[in-house]
Amino acid sequence: MSQTLKLQQQAINAAKNQNWEKAIQINQKLLELKPLDINALNRLGATYLQLNKSTKAKKYFKLVLGVDRSNKLAKKHLERIKNKQNTNLPSFSNEYFIEEPGKTKSVELYRLADKNVLSKISIGQECQLQPKNRYISICRDDVYIGSLPEDLSFRLTKLIKSGNTYSCRVRSCDKSYCVVHLRELERSKRNKNTNSFPNSHGSITATINEVDESMLEGDIPVEIVDTDTDAEKTIDDIQTRED
Repeated sequence: MSQTLKLQQQAINAAKNQNWEKAIQINQKLLELKPLDINALNRLGATYLQLNKSTKAKKYFKLVLGVDRSNKLAKKHLERIKNKQNTNLPSFSNEYFIEEPGKTKSVELYRLADKNVLSKISIGQECQLQPKNRYISICRDDVYIGSLPEDLSFRLTKLIKSGNTYSCRVRSCDKSYCVVHLRELERSKRNKNTNSFPNSHGSITATINEVDESMLEGDIPVEIVDTDTDAEKTIDDIQTRED
Protein backbone atom coordinates (compact mmCIF):
# COMPACT_ATOMS: atom_id res chain seq x y z
CA MET A 1 0.00 0.00 0.00
CA SER A 2 1.34 3.45 -0.90
CA GLN A 3 2.27 6.08 1.67
CA THR A 4 -0.69 8.20 0.56
CA LEU A 5 -3.21 5.39 1.14
CA LYS A 6 -1.70 4.64 4.55
CA LEU A 7 -2.01 8.30 5.56
CA GLN A 8 -5.60 8.41 4.30
CA GLN A 9 -6.49 5.43 6.47
CA GLN A 10 -4.74 7.00 9.45
CA ALA A 11 -6.61 10.28 8.93
CA ILE A 12 -9.94 8.44 8.82
CA ASN A 13 -9.11 6.44 11.96
CA ALA A 14 -8.13 9.62 13.78
CA ALA A 15 -11.48 11.20 12.87
CA LYS A 16 -13.40 8.07 13.92
CA ASN A 17 -11.65 8.21 17.30
CA GLN A 18 -12.26 11.97 17.51
CA ASN A 19 -8.52 12.57 17.83
CA TRP A 20 -8.73 15.93 16.07
CA GLU A 21 -5.16 17.11 16.68
CA LYS A 22 -3.77 13.91 15.20
CA ALA A 23 -6.19 14.22 12.28
CA ILE A 24 -4.81 17.69 11.53
CA GLN A 25 -1.21 16.45 11.61
CA ILE A 26 -1.91 13.54 9.27
CA ASN A 27 -3.88 15.61 6.76
CA GLN A 28 -1.12 18.21 6.74
CA LYS A 29 1.33 15.42 5.84
CA LEU A 30 -0.95 14.45 2.96
CA LEU A 31 -0.91 18.04 1.72
CA GLU A 32 2.88 18.00 1.78
CA LEU A 33 2.72 15.07 -0.66
CA LYS A 34 -0.10 16.56 -2.72
CA PRO A 35 -0.80 20.25 -1.95
CA LEU A 36 -4.23 20.26 -3.61
CA ASP A 37 -5.61 16.98 -2.25
CA ILE A 38 -9.31 17.83 -2.13
CA ASN A 39 -10.20 15.12 0.38
CA ALA A 40 -7.40 16.18 2.75
CA LEU A 41 -8.48 19.84 2.47
CA ASN A 42 -12.10 18.90 3.18
CA ARG A 43 -11.04 16.74 6.12
CA LEU A 44 -9.05 19.63 7.58
CA GLY A 45 -12.04 21.93 7.24
CA ALA A 46 -14.32 19.39 8.92
CA THR A 47 -11.76 18.78 11.68
CA TYR A 48 -11.44 22.47 12.49
CA LEU A 49 -15.23 22.62 12.75
CA GLN A 50 -15.06 19.98 15.47
CA LEU A 51 -12.61 22.24 17.31
CA ASN A 52 -14.98 25.22 16.92
CA LYS A 53 -12.47 27.03 14.71
CA SER A 54 -14.81 28.12 11.93
CA THR A 55 -12.42 30.73 10.48
CA LYS A 56 -9.77 28.08 9.79
CA ALA A 57 -12.45 25.70 8.55
CA LYS A 58 -13.68 28.28 6.03
CA LYS A 59 -10.12 28.74 4.76
CA TYR A 60 -9.83 25.08 3.80
CA PHE A 61 -13.30 24.79 2.30
CA LYS A 62 -12.58 27.85 0.15
CA LEU A 63 -9.32 26.24 -0.99
CA VAL A 64 -11.36 23.22 -2.09
CA LEU A 65 -13.65 25.43 -4.16
CA GLY A 66 -10.59 27.06 -5.68
CA VAL A 67 -9.68 23.65 -7.09
CA ASP A 68 -13.19 22.32 -7.71
CA ARG A 69 -15.89 24.98 -7.98
CA SER A 70 -18.65 22.34 -7.93
CA ASN A 71 -17.55 20.48 -4.78
CA LYS A 72 -20.79 19.86 -2.88
CA LEU A 73 -19.15 19.02 0.41
CA ALA A 74 -17.26 22.31 0.74
CA LYS A 75 -20.30 24.30 -0.42
CA LYS A 76 -22.55 22.59 2.10
CA HIS A 77 -20.19 23.22 5.01
CA LEU A 78 -19.68 26.87 4.06
CA GLU A 79 -23.44 27.31 3.86
CA ARG A 80 -23.84 25.79 7.33
CA ILE A 81 -21.11 27.99 8.75
CA LYS A 82 -22.76 31.07 7.24
CA ASN A 83 -26.13 30.09 8.68
CA LYS A 84 -24.57 29.08 12.02
CA GLN A 85 -26.04 25.60 11.73
CA ASN A 86 -24.87 22.59 13.71
CA THR A 87 -21.79 21.18 12.00
CA ASN A 88 -21.05 18.17 14.17
CA LEU A 89 -20.15 15.06 12.25
CA PRO A 90 -22.49 12.06 12.34
CA SER A 91 -21.69 9.45 14.94
CA PHE A 92 -21.22 5.85 13.79
CA SER A 93 -20.00 2.73 15.50
CA ASN A 94 -16.70 1.36 14.29
CA GLU A 95 -18.52 -1.70 12.97
CA TYR A 96 -20.35 0.42 10.43
CA PHE A 97 -17.07 1.27 8.70
CA ILE A 98 -15.56 -2.20 8.59
CA GLU A 99 -15.29 -3.34 4.98
CA GLU A 100 -15.26 -7.09 4.49
CA PRO A 101 -14.42 -8.27 0.96
CA GLY A 102 -17.35 -10.19 -0.49
CA LYS A 103 -19.64 -9.32 2.44
CA THR A 104 -20.19 -5.55 2.21
CA LYS A 105 -20.94 -3.04 -0.51
CA SER A 106 -21.97 0.61 -0.80
CA VAL A 107 -24.46 1.18 -3.59
CA GLU A 108 -26.13 4.21 -5.15
CA LEU A 109 -29.90 3.77 -5.38
CA TYR A 110 -31.95 4.26 -8.54
CA ARG A 111 -35.64 5.00 -9.18
CA LEU A 112 -35.55 7.34 -6.19
CA ALA A 113 -38.52 8.55 -4.16
CA ASP A 114 -39.35 12.24 -4.42
CA LYS A 115 -37.23 14.84 -2.64
CA ASN A 116 -39.76 15.28 0.17
CA VAL A 117 -39.14 11.69 1.22
CA LEU A 118 -35.37 11.84 0.73
CA SER A 119 -35.06 15.05 2.76
CA LYS A 120 -36.34 13.17 5.82
CA ILE A 121 -33.73 10.40 5.60
CA SER A 122 -31.02 10.41 8.26
CA ILE A 123 -27.55 9.00 7.84
CA GLY A 124 -27.08 5.63 9.55
CA GLN A 125 -30.79 4.78 9.45
CA GLU A 126 -31.52 1.09 9.05
CA CYS A 127 -33.56 0.15 5.99
CA GLN A 128 -35.31 -2.96 4.71
CA LEU A 129 -34.73 -4.87 1.47
CA GLN A 130 -37.97 -5.83 -0.30
CA PRO A 131 -37.51 -7.96 -3.46
CA LYS A 132 -40.12 -7.00 -6.07
CA ASN A 133 -40.05 -8.32 -9.62
CA ARG A 134 -36.82 -7.11 -11.29
CA TYR A 135 -35.69 -4.79 -8.50
CA ILE A 136 -35.08 -4.85 -4.76
CA SER A 137 -36.78 -1.88 -3.14
CA ILE A 138 -35.09 -0.15 -0.23
CA CYS A 139 -37.61 1.06 2.34
CA ARG A 140 -37.57 2.79 5.71
CA ASP A 141 -40.56 1.90 7.93
CA ASP A 142 -42.43 0.76 4.78
CA VAL A 143 -41.71 4.07 3.04
CA TYR A 144 -40.05 3.55 -0.34
CA ILE A 145 -36.65 5.26 -0.78
CA GLY A 146 -35.19 3.77 -3.95
CA SER A 147 -34.10 0.58 -5.70
CA LEU A 148 -30.88 -1.36 -6.05
CA PRO A 149 -29.46 -1.66 -9.58
CA GLU A 150 -31.07 -4.43 -11.62
CA ASP A 151 -28.01 -6.69 -11.79
CA LEU A 152 -27.39 -6.49 -8.04
CA SER A 153 -31.11 -6.92 -7.34
CA PHE A 154 -31.14 -10.12 -9.40
CA ARG A 155 -28.10 -11.50 -7.55
CA LEU A 156 -29.29 -10.66 -4.06
CA THR A 157 -32.83 -11.86 -4.69
CA LYS A 158 -31.48 -15.32 -5.53
CA LEU A 159 -29.25 -15.30 -2.45
CA ILE A 160 -32.08 -14.14 -0.17
CA LYS A 161 -34.45 -16.80 -1.51
CA SER A 162 -31.79 -19.44 -0.79
CA GLY A 163 -31.30 -18.36 2.82
CA ASN A 164 -28.95 -15.35 3.06
CA THR A 165 -29.84 -12.34 5.22
CA TYR A 166 -28.61 -8.74 4.91
CA SER A 167 -28.61 -5.42 6.72
CA CYS A 168 -28.89 -2.06 5.00
CA ARG A 169 -28.07 1.42 6.31
CA VAL A 170 -28.08 4.83 4.67
CA ARG A 171 -24.52 6.00 4.03
CA SER A 172 -25.18 9.34 2.31
CA CYS A 173 -28.28 11.08 1.05
CA ASP A 174 -29.59 14.38 -0.26
CA LYS A 175 -32.69 15.34 -2.24
CA SER A 176 -31.45 13.80 -5.48
CA TYR A 177 -28.95 11.13 -4.40
CA CYS A 178 -28.88 8.22 -1.97
CA VAL A 179 -26.21 5.61 -1.18
CA VAL A 180 -26.79 2.65 1.11
CA HIS A 181 -24.31 0.31 2.80
CA LEU A 182 -25.21 -3.37 2.48
CA ARG A 183 -23.82 -6.06 4.74
CA GLU A 184 -24.20 -9.82 4.62
CA LEU A 185 -25.40 -10.92 8.06
CA GLU A 186 -25.79 -14.64 7.49
CA ARG A 187 -24.80 -16.93 4.65
CA SER A 188 -26.83 -20.10 4.18
CA LYS A 189 -25.20 -23.49 3.81
CA ARG A 190 -26.34 -23.55 0.21
CA ASN A 191 -24.41 -20.34 -0.49
CA LYS A 192 -21.37 -21.08 1.70
CA ASN A 193 -18.95 -20.74 -1.25
CA THR A 194 -20.67 -17.76 -2.88
CA ASN A 195 -19.69 -14.18 -2.08
CA SER A 196 -22.60 -11.78 -1.91
CA PHE A 197 -20.54 -8.99 -3.48
CA PRO A 198 -17.71 -10.15 -5.77
CA ASN A 199 -14.58 -8.03 -5.41
CA SER A 200 -13.86 -5.42 -8.05
CA HIS A 201 -10.61 -3.81 -9.17
CA GLY A 202 -9.45 -0.87 -7.09
CA SER A 203 -11.48 -1.98 -4.08
CA ILE A 204 -8.96 -0.62 -1.54
CA THR A 205 -9.10 2.89 -2.96
CA ALA A 206 -12.88 2.75 -3.33
CA THR A 207 -13.29 1.67 0.29
CA ILE A 208 -11.13 4.53 1.56
CA ASN A 209 -13.07 7.05 -0.52
CA GLU A 210 -16.41 5.74 0.72
CA VAL A 211 -15.36 5.90 4.36
CA ASP A 212 -13.78 9.30 3.79
CA GLU A 213 -17.01 10.78 2.48
CA SER A 214 -19.05 9.42 5.36
CA MET A 215 -16.61 10.69 7.96
CA LEU A 216 -16.68 14.16 6.43
CA GLU A 217 -20.40 14.61 5.93
CA GLY A 218 -23.31 12.29 6.21
CA ASP A 219 -26.00 13.81 4.04
CA ILE A 220 -24.35 14.66 0.72
CA PRO A 221 -22.06 12.86 -1.72
CA VAL A 222 -18.57 14.03 -2.57
CA GLU A 223 -17.96 14.54 -6.26
CA ILE A 224 -14.39 15.09 -7.40
CA VAL A 225 -14.52 16.92 -10.72
CA ASP A 226 -11.56 18.15 -12.75
CA THR A 227 -12.57 21.71 -13.57
CA ASP A 228 -9.28 22.84 -15.13
CA THR A 229 -7.18 21.29 -17.85
CA ASP A 230 -4.43 23.92 -17.79
CA ALA A 231 -1.26 23.87 -15.68
CA GLU A 232 -1.78 22.52 -12.18
CA LYS A 233 -2.58 25.23 -9.63
CA THR A 234 -0.97 25.56 -6.23
CA ILE A 235 -2.42 26.73 -2.93
CA ASP A 236 -0.58 30.03 -3.38
CA ASP A 237 -2.29 30.53 -6.76
CA ILE A 238 -5.72 30.01 -5.20
CA GLN A 239 -5.06 32.25 -2.21
CA THR A 240 -3.72 35.02 -4.50
CA ARG A 241 -6.85 34.84 -6.65
CA GLU A 242 -9.09 35.11 -3.57
CA ASP A 243 -7.14 38.17 -2.32
